[in-house]
Amino acid sequence: MSAQDESFADGVRKAIFTFAHIHERLNPRDVPKVLREVPQNDLVTALAAALPVPDSDEGRSAEFLLANMSQRMAATLRDEVETRGKVKMKDAESAMAAVVASLRDLVDAGEISLVTDDDEE
Repeated sequence: MSAQDESFADGVRKAIFTFAHIHERLNPRDVPKVLREVPQNDLVTALAAALPVPDSDEGRSAEFLLANMSQRMAATLRDEVETRGKVKMKDAESAMAAVVASLRDLVDAGEISLVTDDDEE
């Protein structure tokens, strides 16, 4: 592979961002900013879909979000997740996309930035 192809592939990897990447790329101090932008129902639905699979990247991202907010808010969200119950795949994908869209809006507005491999040393 040429250096240009490697550079392009690296750029694509950095640009792709899903709910599963949150725990790796979002700075913990930015979690409250993101959560203020996400509709509560979408957040609860995304967490309800992700938390039952703790060993998945989605589960790690859900736990990351909960760990980086106030304990009171995390407890309230956990209660709402428990009440919400099982989530349909379509609803889960839509809710996770809403969380990512809110995060992306903050990145585009320059209010937060995502961690890249270059930042980790």
